[in-house]
Amino acid sequence: MTFPAFRTHVTSLLTAGALAAAAVSLTGCGLMGPSYDVKMEVAGPGSADVVYSFSGDNSGKIAHVQKLPWSVAQNVGFGFNQVGVKNPDPGTTCRIYVDGKLKEEEKKPDAKGYLSCSVSLKG
Repeated sequence: MTFPAFRTHVTSLLTAGALAAAAVSLTGCGLMGPSYDVKMEVAGPGSADVVYSFSGDNSGKIAHVQKLPWSVAQNVGFGFNQVGVKNPDPGTTCRIYVDGKLKEEEKKPDAKGYLSCSVSLKG
C-alpha cells in the first residue's frame, strides 16, 4: 500500500468511527434504545445515609449523612433504578420520578427497617 492509499484508508476509518460515535451520542444513554430522565429523592426530617443506583450502575453509591430533602437525577437507558435509607426517621419518604412523572413512592420501612423505592425500565 502506498502512502496516499494508506492515508485514504485511515481517513475512511476515522470518518466511520466519528459517524458511529455521533449516532450513539444522538440516541442518549439508551445506546440505540429509549432513554429516560430518572430523579430519585428522599424527603423527611434530619439527615440520612442514602444508597442508590441507576440503570447500568452495578456497584451503587452511598451518599453519607445527607441533609434531607436529598435528590439526584440522571439520564439512563433501560434497567433497574433503586434508592433506599436504612433505619429512616419517622416521616421519611422515598420517591422515583421517570420523565417527570412519579413512578414509585414509599413511606413505610420494611420489617428490617429499610425504606426503599425501585423502578425497572424496559427498553
